[in-house]
Formats: sequence, structure tokens, C-alpha cells
Amino acid sequence: MELRGNWADLIAGVGLELDEVFNQAQEEYQPGIFALLNRVTGSGAQRNVTGKTGVGKISLFDDGDDVPQKNRVKTYTTQIVYNNYGGFLEVSKNTIEDRDFAEVFDETRELGLAANISQDEAGMQLFNGGFATTIDYNGYRMSWYGDGNPLFSTVHNTPVTNGSTQSNASATGLPFTFSNLETGYLALLTQKTDDGIPVSLMGKPTLVVAPFNLKKAQEITEAEEDPSTANRNINVYTKGMSVDMAMSLYLASTNTNTTAGTGTDAAWFFVVPGRHKLNAEVRQEPRFEQANSIKNLAATFVVSARWANSVTDWRRTWGSQGANATYSS
Repeated sequence: MELRGNWADLIAGVGLELDEVFNQAQEEYQPGIFALLNRVTGSGAQRNVTGKTGVGKISLFDDGDDVPQKNRVKTYTTQIVYNNYGGFLEVSKNTIEDRDFAEVFDETRELGLAANISQDEAGMQLFNGGFATTIDYNGYRMSWYGDGNPLFSTVHNTPVTNGSTQSNASATGLPFTFSNLETGYLALLTQKTDDGIPVSLMGKPTLVVAPFNLKKAQEITEAEEDPSTANRNINVYTKGMSVDMAMSLYLASTNTNTTAGTGTDAAWFFVVPGRHKLNAEVRQEPRFEQANSIKNLAATFVVSARWANSVTDWRRTWGSQGANATYSS
């Protein structure tokens, strides 16, 4: 007699139906992280990323003199390793037999949702962990830029001889306010290449906050008038210096392990989507597999994926811990 405990091997079409349920579950929750980070399709076990400066500026020279020679400098190398992520559920033969057959597919659905949620949470650890160089944050592994500094640093190194260090972080932990937003915006606007050439934003900046600052961020980025005064001044962030806004629950202190990550409710950030170099690199999309044990007849449901969250340059990003405390790193 055919028992439902052996359905995966014996009932025609069940395997295909499982895959269909898995795909539908993933559609119930689509990762939003790719709206904020660059989606990169990975290959191989890892990849190395490097670059070079331009030639800088051309120089004045007198008639009869040689044309001044220009040089390019190799930038830092970043090694990006694709990490395995996954999980499984094991369901006994009797559990499967003693419940409604349709409920068997809950395992597939739940694993699909877990995979998509994890991609969102993993990507936000670039922000939570961005004030340190620790690789592992809240259960996910980061690939940081090869200059040896935190993503948000006050002293970014440069490979250019006699070049100056640069900052893309608040050294005073500026709290999130309407007036302080200008400080962050200007810091973003005045960043330079390693050889000292101004960097164009080449896109609309996005303000990134935790739920703690959601109301204030919406007022600043959506109000017609300056919400910090009663003088009916125009709001420059909705007229002219246009700024988008994004909020993530994974920046909230209640959703982070503060012993492993440095994210706080007060932290706030600027990024320029599509132009920054913060990446969600997908080597293997979430994949579903299922098998029965010959020993105990239990069914095991597995989801696995491979991805990396990487930083291949710090420019077009800026961050403040927001706690009004000195920061230097």
C-alpha cells in the first residue's frame, strides 16, 4: 500500500509541485535590498576587484618645454568570497501522514520566505557593520573594501604617493536633524578620487535610516516647506537638492545583535543607488531540495544559496552613528 509518508518518491508530480510552491513563496516576499544595493551576478568561488585612478588634471607648460607626464595609480584590491547560506526542516513520517496533505507544502513555503528575508537582512549588515572592519555581523559575512578602513571612515587611505586621507563619516556622530542633513549632503558632494579629482554624484542620493528616524526622515524628504522653522522657507530636499528616503527594520537595535554589530537606532546614512559600490552579489539563487531518509522515513526539506555582500569602493556613501559622540576610525 502506498503511504503518504513516502509521497515524495511515489506520488507522480509531487516534486514539481513542491518546486512550484517554493517559487510562489518567494514571490510572496521579494527582497527589497536590490533597490538599495547593486545586484551583481557572481561566478566561481570568489572574485578580486581592483581599479586605477585617472590621469588627474593636465598642467601648464611653457613653449618649448616637454608636455608634462601624467601617471595612473592602481587602487586597492578587494577579495570577494561567496558564502553558503541555508537551512532545513525535518518532518517525521507520522507527522506527514497525520495531517492534511496540503499542509506538507508549508515547509517549502516557509523555507522560501526565509531565504528571501535573509537576503534583505544580510545586505543591511553593510550599514550595521560599516563603522568597523569586523567581517561577521549578525550571522552574515561581509567582504570589505581593500583599503583596510571601515566602510564609513574618517581616515580612508589612498594608494597615491603623498595623497591625503579622506572621510565619509561624521567625526562627531552628528544626530539626525534637518540642519545636520546638509552637513552629510555636502560631505557626500565633496568627495574626491584617490588622486584628488572631485567625484560627481551622478544620481539622486538616498537617505537611509532606522525606524527610530522614520517620521523625521519622511518630514524632511517629503515636506514642501522647511519642517525645522516656522518661516515657510522652501524645503531644499524636495526642491532642487532632491533626496529619496529608505528605512530598514534591520537597522533597528531590536533586530541586531549589538555585541556583533554596531548598528543603532540613531545611525543614518547617505548612498547614491546605482553609483555607489555596495553590492549584493548572487552566486546561487535560493535552491530547494527534498529527500526521504531510508532509516527513519523522515522527510528533509533543504534550502541553500550562495551570495556575498561586498564593498568595492567607499565613495558615494556617507554615514553618521548619530549618537553625538566622537568617532575616529
